[in-house]
Amino acid sequence: MRFIRPLLAAAGGRAHQARQDLKKPADDSGRASSPRHPAVRWRARAAVAVTAIAVPLLAGAAPALAAGGPVGAAAGPAHVYWTNGSAGTIGRATADDGTKVNQSFIGASRTAGVAVDAAHVYWSDLATGTIGRANLDGTGIDQNFITGVSGATGLAVDTAHVYWANFTTGTIGRADLDGTGADQNFITGAARPTGVAVDAAHVYWANFATGTIGRADLDGTGADQNFITGAARPSGVAVNAAHVYWSDSRADAIGRANLDGTGVNPSFIGAEDAWGVAVDGAHLYWASNLPRTIGRAKLDGTNVNQSFITGTTFAFISTAVAVDHTAS
Repeated sequence: MRFIRPLLAAAGGRAHQARQDLKKPADDSGRASSPRHPAVRWRARAAVAVTAIAVPLLAGAAPALAAGGPVGAAAGPAHVYWTNGSAGTIGRATADDGTKVNQSFIGASRTAGVAVDAAHVYWSDLATGTIGRANLDGTGIDQNFITGVSGATGLAVDTAHVYWANFTTGTIGRADLDGTGADQNFITGAARPTGVAVDAAHVYWANFATGTIGRADLDGTGADQNFITGAARPSGVAVNAAHVYWSDSRADAIGRANLDGTGVNPSFIGAEDAWGVAVDGAHLYWASNLPRTIGRAKLDGTNVNQSFITGTTFAFISTAVAVDHTAS
């Protein structure tokens, strides 16, 4: 987690220490939330930071993305992508079974957020203050696709724009899909925003400092910083046609609410040290820092697998996750 410490210093917080006991069931099928074990859990009660989360897909909705999952993507196997912040890479695996894991699918410097559409993978880089882009097969890498971002920790993309959360300035940025027309202050007034997501009508973001999910219209107007309340330290956010989801590293959970902000369930799925979250047509995915895994569950919160994709070294700590098109 070395890559987030500059942001933590700015926020007055500290990172989790490396955990020695990482024992965790590989598959907790059928449970929507996991039991609490405070005696064996390390927590960061102050501000910790970043995901993407980013991350994000619409299930049967209009052609837009929820922080990293496109609608109408090209045919072919779906993939899950994640940021390996300390290693400075983008990892990738197949979405149906979590196999064909490539922890260094794309190389960068200090990756934080990740998103994907029908043609490209996008990532934010805390070391360079840029947003990079590459083709879906990992070729055509442009490390400076968008420049001048300030602590971008979450990314989302729809059919017209790329969006990012500026953690250090409390803003949501936006640029045209070709990287031009960047507006670092597209939405202002956020509180240490981390994850960001978008659907056909709204932009959503996680206010890490205040424990809320914000929302605004697609043109940036009508911003409501307290659209959803009741989270602890939300970091990633994703959306589909029915629900808004967020990862909560302090509550060790994936939260869920109805698309109108009602029916808030802060502990929809138990997920230790969850930072990034993504959704496709069948599953939720999340990135856990200390277990160093990508978890997955069905959309109804059942068939929980905390270790759907696993890392290989301490460098592979995931803080954001995205999925490239609707899986079966």
